[in-house]
Amino acid sequence: MAAGWIFDAYPLDDKLIIWIKNGGVTRIEKNWTPSIYVGSDSKKKLARLEWNQAIVPYTDKIQWVDRFERVSDTTKSKVLKLTLKKSSIILHLAKKIQLLDRFGVFRLYNVDVPPEQIYFYENDIFPLGRFENKDDDWIAHCDIKETDYKIPKFTKINLKVMPDKKQNLPAFSDKIKSIQLNDDTIQSNSEEEMILESVRLVQKKDPDFIFTEKGDSWDFPYLINRAAKNDISEKLILGRENAPILASKRAGNSYYSYGQIHYKPTAVKLQGRIHIDKSNCFMWEHEHSIEGIYEIARTCRLPLQTAARASIGKCMSSVQFYNATKRELLIPWKPVVSEIFKTRMDLLVGDRGGLILEPRIGVYENVAGIDFASLFGNIMLKKNISAETICCSCCPDSQNKVPDLNYHICKRQGIVPQSLKLLLDKREKYTNLINTIEDQRKLQTYKTRKAALKWILVTSFGYLGFNNAKFGRIDAHMAVCAFARDLLLQSMKIAEDDGFLVLHGIVDSLWIWKKGATKDDYENIKQKIETCTGFDMSLDLFNWIVFLSSKENQMVPVPNRYFGALDNGDLKIRGIEARRHDTPKFFKECQLEILKLFSRCKTVLEIKKAVSEARSIQKMYETRLSRYEVPLHELVFTNRVTRGTGQHKSKTIQADAVNQLRWEGSTIVPGQKIRYIINDCSRKISKRVVPVEIAKPDSRYDVKRYAELLNECCNSIVEPFQS
Repeated sequence: MAAGWIFDAYPLDDKLIIWIKNGGVTRIEKNWTPSIYVGSDSKKKLARLEWNQAIVPYTDKIQWVDRFERVSDTTKSKVLKLTLKKSSIILHLAKKIQLLDRFGVFRLYNVDVPPEQIYFYENDIFPLGRFENKDDDWIAHCDIKETDYKIPKFTKINLKVMPDKKQNLPAFSDKIKSIQLNDDTIQSNSEEEMILESVRLVQKKDPDFIFTEKGDSWDFPYLINRAAKNDISEKLILGRENAPILASKRAGNSYYSYGQIHYKPTAVKLQGRIHIDKSNCFMWEHEHSIEGIYEIARTCRLPLQTAARASIGKCMSSVQFYNATKRELLIPWKPVVSEIFKTRMDLLVGDRGGLILEPRIGVYENVAGIDFASLFGNIMLKKNISAETICCSCCPDSQNKVPDLNYHICKRQGIVPQSLKLLLDKREKYTNLINTIEDQRKLQTYKTRKAALKWILVTSFGYLGFNNAKFGRIDAHMAVCAFARDLLLQSMKIAEDDGFLVLHGIVDSLWIWKKGATKDDYENIKQKIETCTGFDMSLDLFNWIVFLSSKENQMVPVPNRYFGALDNGDLKIRGIEARRHDTPKFFKECQLEILKLFSRCKTVLEIKKAVSEARSIQKMYETRLSRYEVPLHELVFTNRVTRGTGQHKSKTIQADAVNQLRWEGSTIVPGQKIRYIINDCSRKISKRVVPVEIAKPDSRYDVKRYAELLNECCNSIVEPFQS
């Protein structure tokens, strides 16, 4: 019997290993392997699989079971359940079955879901949940719906491996200079001794977590390479299993997401110990971000190391897979729900996305911003939108219709809204806690956990239209957009009928103004919209707000470029330099200092009087630039490249930086970030910038160009008040 918090889980041959945190740690072995399912329209061919000698040696048990094959099915089908001898052969066996007959004869399910996640779903357990294991049963001492849950006290260390660089950039061929483990620095003339000492120190400290800055892309691959050079690969044991870390056979990958190309290095996971690579964690901002990882791991039933690196789509999928398992619905290897046929007119009407208005350029006082709370998630939940519910065959008489498209929606709850309910309920609970809690430590914890859920909810809509989503469908995606457009139009009409002027609107938000309007007036119109639409809203009152124009054309408004001060003095900024990830810290600090000055002003007239002080702040920053008093790390630009080494045709600054890294032996792939300092903008082709990796401590920056950019940065927030 073992009791405590589930800490880590992974398959090992014919077993599943689970680690429990309970003061120390307890290792549990389960005689369990995953199963895959095979369906077919030909029951004869399916029956032959039961005795096929190409299949039988890989299975521990083969049996007929009843399951829902498709998400739209209302009756179960007879399928073959193949329980495997080892977890590692899932993909190999699935491909073998596919090759036994022509394409499409055999339909395979539950193939690409990680075994440890299937075990979580089947046994209704989750990471960092408190459970007791007794006689192969799991007894819960927690609830996944909890928000004020306790986390055990984990032991943690930070690891960093420093190479003895022969050139500007580190390479695997460089010997190890030192290994840093918290405050312990391991140095020796023997590289082998340094590696072995680091292993001994990790085993002695026995941490639950190992944190790195670039562990997936550098520290661990480099350690693995140097251990191999010293013929001690089998001794590089940093997990709790008696198994060395091995080099991954897979390279990192570049992928597109929301119009941007990203790069993700191959994860290096430890067994019985959690490795968190801060640079490969999508939501890591500060040390408190670990609370967001805890929340994702618990709510989405993902192992901690997977949760830290998972895409938002993978998080959402895991919640759906759990609900599918509980429904006895099989998870298709490849998505199977087809798109509804559409005429060109149908596409013109339906495929329009959310409603975005052009803002009224200018400065406004006493403005209200009203936002629908988790609009897309709530639309999917309240309107029951899922792949299988749109134009279902079982409820053609349904009166729940999609605006514009006139699709009918099923009366049975869809798997997507069922999966979203937990996320939406927990986010609402965190919102209520945040509004009532006074303990600052708990407040930060709740905010971080809520932010993690927000990311999943925001992208759950996009994932609904993703072509590889197991339970996605573009028609459901279009339906959500149609409801969102209709809700925003309803809200605009209600506001305008009450005499309010709509200044701007973006998908789920409206900014409205009426001369002499009071807080009660704005509260009343918010409540009226909530009553008419059936969706909750939040209200922000702005002392003032500025909607900006395009930098290229002063007459063209930009929907996502604005800034303003709320009535409590907080700033809300979008699209300007201080909000952008590629802006150097120096520019951000200057712009934020001016904005904080403006935020203390209640009226536009007060801001105009403060403009001279704002220009003084700008002058102070310019003086620091001209005297070379600004540290280089505050002047770094960060760009995500869309083209890798050797792929640039134009002579852009990004191409210049990538080429310089290539000359130093570093290969850049699409989606990776490059960081550089402007060195000499007067050059026409190369060495206008210097990548951070090869910059020297005494490198000079281009004062003139940085001063020009600083002026542009300040003008974007000061000039609107000077007209």
